[in-house]
Amino acid sequence: MSFRSGSFDREGVSANIRRFCPVRAVDSVTHITSEELVHLGKSGVLLDADNTLLPWRSEELPEGVLNWIASLKSAGIKLCLISNTRNVARLERLSTMLEIPYALGKFKPSREKYEHALKLLSIDRDQAVMIGDQLLTDVLGANRSGIDSILVKPMGTHEFVGTKVNRIWERALLKRLHESLIDSNDDLPIVEPTGVFQSRVVRQFFKFCIVGGSSFVIDYCIRMTLQFQAELGGGKLSGTIGAQMKSALPTLFTSPDPKDAFWPVACAAGAAIAIVNSFVWNRLWTFGIKGRQDSGGQFARFILISVVGLVLNVLISSVLNHFIPGDPKQAARIATFVAAGVVAIWNFLGQRLYAFRAHRHGLDA
Repeated sequence: MSFRSGSFDREGVSANIRRFCPVRAVDSVTHITSEELVHLGKSGVLLDADNTLLPWRSEELPEGVLNWIASLKSAGIKLCLISNTRNVARLERLSTMLEIPYALGKFKPSREKYEHALKLLSIDRDQAVMIGDQLLTDVLGANRSGIDSILVKPMGTHEFVGTKVNRIWERALLKRLHESLIDSNDDLPIVEPTGVFQSRVVRQFFKFCIVGGSSFVIDYCIRMTLQFQAELGGGKLSGTIGAQMKSALPTLFTSPDPKDAFWPVACAAGAAIAIVNSFVWNRLWTFGIKGRQDSGGQFARFILISVVGLVLNVLISSVLNHFIPGDPKQAARIATFVAAGVVAIWNFLGQRLYAFRAHRHGLDA
């Protein structure tokens, strides 16, 4: 779903969606004038940094943004940075460069940074507006804090991997929110799919790949954390549990490294959680299923396909991890990527032709 600017009818959306709904969406912060803010009774602006004021990880602010900030200051509007960056030193440099404070506290959408910003600026929540590029952090956090919010089109696509995962959810939310636009400024014509994207299968596979990408990130992070980061009893979890598995089943686990015995467990844990993510988003978005009709049967068929895919994933990943020479972490990465590619093809065909077949046939009729 493409970004569309305009004002939203927040009362026209359901309560569950309203908490993600800003009062307005704009293509750039520079489209928000100081006169407009003053007219709305806003004396304080809370600002996200990355992809709102400047590109991710950059410290070079566009001239237009610098001029915009100067215009707000000239109008007597107070400013405060609210960022989820872990690079506090960079945030401090941006704060010094712009001569505006930054809020402290738990990451957005927690209320802490918003409350701290209000104290720093000495303003009430109805005098503040939050401006940021993410629904799941900037807008949700502002709404939870009773502060109006303005959504900004992201300045670029280069961003933190966790943000990329959030974007998948945001696209679905934006589709719902755009239904409540009351004065859209987006005059661009709707472009119908052409060429290869006229094929329903191609469009579904494209969506499936996006969902698969989010599931892969979830799977990868969980299995690598369990295998190489998690600790138990003063040692690595994989080594401790792996040693117990080798002791209980010495004929099954023949590798001299006990961590190799634990690897299938790490794979299974990551893949299992990723399966749940895939079902929800493939059902709602990839195959466009609304309502609960045959949801039980779809879930049962989906689980069957996914369990076979899980077995394939664990087998392929474990075999490759065992035989690939060199650095153990590099071998684990290669095994994970190869297994994910093979299982992705299996899962798409299984879901389209079997798990969601009844709904698909109804649409194609």
